Amino acid sequence: MNWVDSAVLAAAMLAAVNVIDSHLITKRLPSLRAFLLPVAVIAIVFGVIVLVAIPIPGGAGNAPILVAVCSGIIRAVGILLFLYVMRTEEVSRVIPVVNIHPVLVAIMAVPLLDETLAVLEWLAIFLTVSGAILISRRRVSYSSGKRFKWLLVLPFIAAFCLATANLTSKYALDDFILVTKDVSFISSDMCAALNMYAIGSLTLGTCFLMVALRPAVLQQLGSLKRPRSTMTLLTFNEIMAPVAAILLFWSIARGPVSLVSAIAGAQPVFVFVYAVILSRISSGALLEKQLGKRTMALRFMAIAMIVGGMTIIHLVGD
Repeated sequence: MNWVDSAVLAAAMLAAVNVIDSHLITKRLPSLRAFLLPVAVIAIVFGVIVLVAIPIPGGAGNAPILVAVCSGIIRAVGILLFLYVMRTEEVSRVIPVVNIHPVLVAIMAVPLLDETLAVLEWLAIFLTVSGAILISRRRVSYSSGKRFKWLLVLPFIAAFCLATANLTSKYALDDFILVTKDVSFISSDMCAALNMYAIGSLTLGTCFLMVALRPAVLQQLGSLKRPRSTMTLLTFNEIMAPVAAILLFWSIARGPVSLVSAIAGAQPVFVFVYAVILSRISSGALLEKQLGKRTMALRFMAIAMIVGGMTIIHLVGD
């Protein structure tokens, strides 16, 4: 499996995780903090397990570990902002803005990481990101005043945080790979990805715990109407999330972070496909019940753009 294939698989899995997260936050759990608390505990447990199984190499030094921790904190802030705005503002105006983060990665990766992108690669990023924005876009009424200002600012901050997290992850991963060349039972890039996941998971879980650990939240979780099914679904989702995260870090370790981020930013197309499938099963879940011809045409055009961009990346990546 090359880095393009693993990035596509990571995007598909992350899209499924986001769909289930959305269902849990809006339908099953009483508050965002009630969602974050069990996620934090699971993330910390998984992070410890991976760190014990695949310890950080002794020669890694402090710099990449510190960068990995900073990357985890920045990613946690970006995710928290994204979830907060998703819960309080118009979702269809938030997702397109957050989906510009691959463009920010590409712009910053050229001077900071000395990545060079050919014209075809820039075209692939443009097609993939534009398609992701287009497929997420819906008609909404414009807000006004302070609410509209926050609607504009917070998603951009979230996008910048996600872009910065990917860039710093690439830096830390490159350093981890340098000191894991002699590991025989696992490839150096996969070992680096597991190290990066463990540090990121512990950092993200700690950040979530600081935000969510409140007596009122514990009371909310204790009074859930369907605790067993809700926690089973959440646990299943948080088992799938680490696999997706490790695949993403593995892709970043082996390929240009700008192109990997572009593929990962194509998650909306997978969300749309899942929504279509689920709408057949549960009568319109996740999908607008009535999609006009113009909307459907735009969606299919967006899918074609994303597929086209990912195809170019696949050809260039090979």
